[in-house]
Amino acid sequence: MHELSIAQSLVEQAVDAADEHGAERIDRLELLVGEATHLNPDQLTFCVETVAAETPAAEAEVTVTSVSPEGVCDCGWSGQPAEIPDLPMAVPDLRCPECDSRLELTAGTECRLARISVPETANAT
Repeated sequence: MHELSIAQSLVEQAVDAADEHGAERIDRLELLVGEATHLNPDQLTFCVETVAAETPAAEAEVTVTSVSPEGVCDCGWSGQPAEIPDLPMAVPDLRCPECDSRLELTAGTECRLARISVPETANAT
């Protein structure tokens, strides 16, 4: 389950950011997860909550926002691919609907910590 190692990294980033701002507690973790990552949002949320135990994020609310895939083609086409095949162990071969060339994904492959919320009593450094 690679969600666990990703969760560990996300929680570490959040705790480091909270430390930088003098916060002793994290109230909310907001994650952006691209649909083309094939990460399961429920599993990722569970893993983040599990990894966060015994950290300042132990009681944090975790929200996951899905990011739709977007692609571009050398022919000038850009937009959402019609379909992303469920290939968790391979990069999908997405094709341009105009010229059938391979698309480059510009969105939908991210998995990142978008924002944390800390109590207002935290002091910025």
